[in-house]
Amino acid sequence: MGHYKGQCYAWDVVNEAINDDGTWRTSVFYNTFNTDYLAIAFNAAKKADAGAKLYYNDYNLEYNGAKTNTAVQLVQIVQQAGAPIDGVGFQGHLIVGSTPSRSSLATALKRFTALGLEVAYTELDIRHSSLPPSSAALATQGNDFASVVGSCLDVAGCVGITIWGFTDKYSWVPDTFPGSGAALLYDANYSKKPAWTSVSSVLAAKATNPPGGGNPPPVTTTTTTTTTSKPSQPTTTTTTTSPQGPQQTHWGQCGGIGWTGPQSCQSPWTCQKQNDWYSQCL
Repeated sequence: MGHYKGQCYAWDVVNEAINDDGTWRTSVFYNTFNTDYLAIAFNAAKKADAGAKLYYNDYNLEYNGAKTNTAVQLVQIVQQAGAPIDGVGFQGHLIVGSTPSRSSLATALKRFTALGLEVAYTELDIRHSSLPPSSAALATQGNDFASVVGSCLDVAGCVGITIWGFTDKYSWVPDTFPGSGAALLYDANYSKKPAWTSVSSVLAAKATNPPGGGNPPPVTTTTTTTTTSKPSQPTTTTTTTSPQGPQQTHWGQCGGIGWTGPQSCQSPWTCQKQNDWYSQCL
């Protein structure tokens, strides 16, 4: 810490100190000092680099269960000891199809912001349990990434998201979870996956300052014909049709000022206006 003093935004001071069942993980520090080592560590970190944020970091906090409960207790232990702690990192090593909803994730994040801390996703990847992933599984993965990113956007104290690698070609997942993988935004050939589209679209929608609502108006055509009865009377027929042409995929942009791409969405998605500059297939 002294070597990099003044160069880091934050330090991961204590990492993975809790078992999944909510009990304390044993280590030389815990075995010697019990939970007193937590405050000792944060005080030492503050002394080494006073200008950096100081974090506790762990995985499986996203599910808001026993482990998350103990993480809240950990923060309170440090705070009650008068030691500095600035944030909690949610590692975000998740599984396609079992990722919590956007609102559930936001609820877990808010448990820590309510304690006066900031939060961040620090090691995000969402792995497939079966390879190669089907097109349906890739779409689900995109939805899961959107839930995670959206939850951070929904919580004022969530300051960032770090994805644990960018291409499936280089990932820790297959070595640790044999048979699983394809957990990132780009595939092994460096091509963007549906998850890339979902993340970029959620960010774009936020950047253009929603909320809003509504679908693009249908195309209305009016045809005037003349009947053979006397005297001749014009008859007006109004036909309403859906926009034609290419259709946008889930999460994709489908409208807005200056947009020249597809204006309708693949079923079952509908084009929903976020604001004058951005509509999205949701």
